[in-house]
Amino acid sequence: MNYQNEHQESLFPETEYRMASFGQRLAASMIDGMLVAGVMLCLTYLNIKFWKSGILFIMYSLVTIAYKPWMEYRWGATLGKMALAIRVVGSGFQRVTLKEELRRVSFYLVPNILSVVLTLSTYFGGAIMGINSFDEYNRQIVAINPALQWLNVIVVFIAIADCFTLLFNDQNHSLHDLYAGTSVIIDPVKN
Repeated sequence: MNYQNEHQESLFPETEYRMASFGQRLAASMIDGMLVAGVMLCLTYLNIKFWKSGILFIMYSLVTIAYKPWMEYRWGATLGKMALAIRVVGSGFQRVTLKEELRRVSFYLVPNILSVVLTLSTYFGGAIMGINSFDEYNRQIVAINPALQWLNVIVVFIAIADCFTLLFNDQNHSLHDLYAGTSVIIDPVKN
C-alpha cells in the first residue's frame, strides 16, 4: 500500500511503503524514553547514593547517548520502534546510512553530550561527595552550571518544533527527518 495524502494521490508511487503516523512515533518515543530514563534514574540514584563515580557516570551516559543512533543504524529501529513495527529508512527507502543517522539524531545528540560534559564538574570537582538525593544533585548541577537550564530550554524548543513539523507535514516527516533525508515507515516485513 502506498502512503496517500488527503487527495488520495500516492506520494511515493515507486514504493510500497507506508509512513508511520504521529501517534506511532510518539508511542515509540515514549517506550524508549521510559526504558532509557528507567536505566538512567536507577544508575544515577545508585551513583549519587553509594558509588559517587565520575567514570561510571561517563560510561552509563555514553550508553544512553549511543542507544538511539546505534539501534537505528544497526537495526533500523529502537526497541520502541520495534515494538510498534516501525523503522527508520534513509533516502530512497534503503537502510539508513551512518551519516544519515548521525544527522538525524544530531538535534538531540549535541545537547546530550554538552549536558554530560557540563555535569562532569559535579563529579570530578568533588561536589558529589556531599550529595545524597536527586534534589540535592539537581540543585548542585544547576548551581555549578547555570547553562544547563538554557540547554534544557533549547532542547524543549527543538522538541516542540520537531513535533509541529511532523504534525503539519503531509509526508509525516519531522524536522530531524527533513534535515537528514530520512523517513520512518511501517515495517513492511512485520505488517
